[in-house]
Amino acid sequence: MFSQYQGFLAKPLITFIVLVMFATTPIHVSASAIFYAFPLTGTAQSNNVVDVEYTPNYGVWLLDSHGNVSFYDGVHYHSLSQFLPLPSYPISRISAFDDSLWFIANSALFRYDIESNALEIIPLGESESVTDIASDPRYLWVSTSSNLFRIPVATSSAENLGHMPLARLFESQNKVIGLSESALIDVHTGKKVFALADNVSVKSAYESEGALWLGSQQGLFHVVDGAISSHFLKDTSVNVVEETSEGLWVGTDSGLYLGTSRSNNAIQFEHIDGEIDDAYSLSGEQIFDIETGRSGDIWLSTENALNYRSPAAQSVHRFPLHAMMPDWGDASISSMVTLGDKYYLSARNKLVALDKDLKPTKSTKLNLVIESMSALDDRLWIASASGLSALDPDTLQPLESMSPPRLDNVSIDHVIADTHSLWLVSGKQVFRYWPESKTLIDFGSDWSDTPNTQLNAVLDLDKQGTWLGTSEGLHFYFDGQFQTKLTREKIGIIKSISIDGSDNLWMLTERGVFKYRMDGTVAPQLIFNSDIEARAKCFVLSEHAAFIVTTKGINRIDLASYQQHYIQGGNQTTSAASLRHLCQIENKAMLIAGDYGVFSLSFEMLEALFEAPLRTSSIGSISVNGRPWRLGGTNLDNISLPSKASLMIDIGKMPFGKHESIEYRLDGVSDDNWHTTKDQQLLFSALESGRYTLMIKEPIQGGQSSERTLITLNVAAPWYERLGYVLILIMGMGMLTIWYFRRKTAIVKAHNVQLRHTVHQKVIEIDRRQMLAKGSDGQGDDTADDIVKAPYMPSNDVTLDTSLTGEIFSEEARQTAEESKQWKERALSEIAIHFHNPDYSPTVLAKALFISERSLQRRFKTELGYTFKEALISARLANAKRMLSQGDKITNVAVACGFNEPSYFTKSFKAKYGCTPSQFRELCESEEG
Repeated sequence: MFSQYQGFLAKPLITFIVLVMFATTPIHVSASAIFYAFPLTGTAQSNNVVDVEYTPNYGVWLLDSHGNVSFYDGVHYHSLSQFLPLPSYPISRISAFDDSLWFIANSALFRYDIESNALEIIPLGESESVTDIASDPRYLWVSTSSNLFRIPVATSSAENLGHMPLARLFESQNKVIGLSESALIDVHTGKKVFALADNVSVKSAYESEGALWLGSQQGLFHVVDGAISSHFLKDTSVNVVEETSEGLWVGTDSGLYLGTSRSNNAIQFEHIDGEIDDAYSLSGEQIFDIETGRSGDIWLSTENALNYRSPAAQSVHRFPLHAMMPDWGDASISSMVTLGDKYYLSARNKLVALDKDLKPTKSTKLNLVIESMSALDDRLWIASASGLSALDPDTLQPLESMSPPRLDNVSIDHVIADTHSLWLVSGKQVFRYWPESKTLIDFGSDWSDTPNTQLNAVLDLDKQGTWLGTSEGLHFYFDGQFQTKLTREKIGIIKSISIDGSDNLWMLTERGVFKYRMDGTVAPQLIFNSDIEARAKCFVLSEHAAFIVTTKGINRIDLASYQQHYIQGGNQTTSAASLRHLCQIENKAMLIAGDYGVFSLSFEMLEALFEAPLRTSSIGSISVNGRPWRLGGTNLDNISLPSKASLMIDIGKMPFGKHESIEYRLDGVSDDNWHTTKDQQLLFSALESGRYTLMIKEPIQGGQSSERTLITLNVAAPWYERLGYVLILIMGMGMLTIWYFRRKTAIVKAHNVQLRHTVHQKVIEIDRRQMLAKGSDGQGDDTADDIVKAPYMPSNDVTLDTSLTGEIFSEEARQTAEESKQWKERALSEIAIHFHNPDYSPTVLAKALFISERSLQRRFKTELGYTFKEALISARLANAKRMLSQGDKITNVAVACGFNEPSYFTKSFKAKYGCTPSQFRELCESEEG
């Protein structure tokens, strides 16, 4: 349900409202805290978070009022049910212990091992019904309906401590307190720490320095030596009590309270309003749970949001604009100046004096709208549509006769003080006024070479002249003359100007921050480039460093080495453009004013923040082939994935990092370039087999970046790519193929041999009958046996010219002719016997005649006048013709006569007889009919 929740800032808080919340260095200074809220809204029905469990450097586990568990990685919310087949029953309690999440569902205890992404049920006995769980650094304590169990670190084995039924378990620093029917018990020792009174219904318990704090429906009770010593927040339902170095945090149904020690160690509780624009920036009134981290950071859930506060926020002094103007709406700060030991803040028609801790000391409401304010000669000078006014800084009352009559009823847009005078801007017109001598100079509206030039900033160097930052670039004023030094095309619109100890001008412009030598010998150098991701909002110089406040944090540039350090800040996009942001260094502290008020941070704290490590990315969750696979963990080396897996990785960054750019590279693919994404979600499709390493490039202090491994992956090769399987498969398939074709060939050959034998016998029978028929007609004297034994001779289709001429030959010639006749009869007889064999060839016949194949082919041509092939085809076709005349099937005839291909038989038959076998058989059938 939390997957759609997103962190936000209602408006940009000049970044500084959140920059301290990113630091992890636990520096404790007593001051008001600043919370940061992650709204739990955005779904059709949002549920309140009733239990928060923090895992350092990993994330936060959340249990809502409907029994659903989610994990927050600093950017995304992940529902645990998407990654595990959870029990169908609602989850009632959760506890983060020993790198695992333990929870109760249907009165049974479950353990989710984050590293192995495995869920197991912990056996406690068939009759044990789990009521509550809590943890300390050594044990997970499990209370059932009849016994108390404990599970040591690095095991899942529960040790039964005997009959000690407890309804609730409360975590208190490094110990656990149990609630029985009649008392509170220290589960470590089994000793009673407080006997319950009839009027106390305990909802929470916390032990601190030997004293016990009890939260109940009736308020907060302080128990000392087993007896109630004090009663606070009467008639307030107290849900949770936690303690940090700042004080005692008490969460109730009516808000958050902070208890701090005052004189005589008396504790006083301050109610925190629960509004995002108050001194604490807490979002929500009803407090469900408070979770503290090891370094003093706080996670707090309300009906509106999950809130976070860094320990560094304790060092921030804040004066919210809401305190100045409760109905401020879209009002913004117009000016902030320092005079003596006080700060003066103006917004709309109100003016407030603040001390060094930003506590208001005096305020007033004027009958004019303050456009701008400056301090000169121990006076406050106000620019408004009514003209120029002077105020007493102590009384905040107007001083009469301080402004020149020439400016009466002249609308002043901007007043800028230098060391001796005031520069006044009225539209495009510029005045210079010396209050001490009451001298006024009107430079008119054509003081610049460029028409309609707006004066924005002044840097007076006394006898060296005055530098002017304008909407058209950098100008220089000396001895009554204005000169254009840098045009707007080169540096943009100038917002402020400062000078360092080396006579370098530093200019904040719409394009960023430039450094420029006053003698003009070197072109302006862009030190910080404002882009869409980080825009410079204000700039200030100290003795040794330059500070640039941006929309993403604060950059510090060392003036000696130009090494950059960085404090990460807010990066949320905003739909409302911020009107004005101001910053300055006073009293060894940096002040930043923005839309939500003024913030002050000491240089000591700034240095600590700049030296603190920047937030690092982590794995929030991993999805494989579109399905949630596992939540992130601390050990993500050699993760095994199936072949051709598509991988989606959610990148987390605690405590929050929404909309931050991520530079990444996947080593192991052909593309080794760095890529950038802003949605904290990396997608890799159809990964080939092999080993991959996901690299992240992150900024580090000093203006550099570091590369580190985030996860290593092993994508398995498909089975057909594995060499052993491939060889076995090839060999097996080859042997199977050979066996199949051999068997098929043997079967076909056996069938054809049988068929040819049968048909050949039929042909012989036909010849025998024809010869018997001739004998019965007196046309021959051969017997049946002679006919059977005589080889079949070709019919008239093969013409054998064996006649002799009438000439008288010699004996030698006669013998030669006889030998030739016998050879021809022998050759044709062999063909007549073997014509049905498809493999019959000249080689076979040559061996039968005891001559070479070449001699056979030559003698065939000489003796018979045609080739062996022509004689064989002629014999086959002649026999086929006789079989067709008997009505045999064409396929059988083709096979019986030695033709392996029926199509070749048909083609040869038609070439010789002028008709196809089927046409010839139809003709024979019609004649018989």
